[in-house]
Amino acid sequence: ESGLLVPINEGLQVPTQVNYVAKCGAIYAPGEAVSGATSVITRYLGTSYLWDKVRVQGGAYGCSLGFSQVSGIATYSSYRDPNVAKTLEAYDRTGEFLRNQRLSPADLSKAIIGATGDLDAPQSVYGKGSAALRRHMLGVTREDRQLWRDQVLGTTAEDFVEFAERL
Repeated sequence: ESGLLVPINEGLQVPTQVNYVAKCGAIYAPGEAVSGATSVITRYLGTSYLWDKVRVQGGAYGCSLGFSQVSGIATYSSYRDPNVAKTLEAYDRTGEFLRNQRLSPADLSKAIIGATGDLDAPQSVYGKGSAALRRHMLGVTREDRQLWRDQVLGTTAEDFVEFAERL
């Protein structure tokens, strides 16, 4: 009635030749400050826990955890995934993994370097223009981008635990 979108829990089943398993949810409230550490943590999870549980043990062809700093929504996804229930369980246990994981300084450094590489990935002319337009439309300044980069570089093991609590 108000014209606002109200979050609901909803499952969709569609006939496809390849099975996908996805789950998403808001872990930050609209307008809440989001740290650049989220880039490091989601990348780490995609190359460690999710890789092991969903791809290696579960048999999916691929998996990821995306996060939008604009909407505050975390999105898990897998494809060519034969284990819907086990994959959803793995998604639900991500926070538990982060809370119990003893993150070594070497693993933290690798995750920071990987996230920094994502920030600095080469772009085509189209990609540069698209990113510039998106930043302009969202009002993202150079200072905002530098703050994000500083937060990525300053990510700590405590940031992983805080993220786990949000999940």
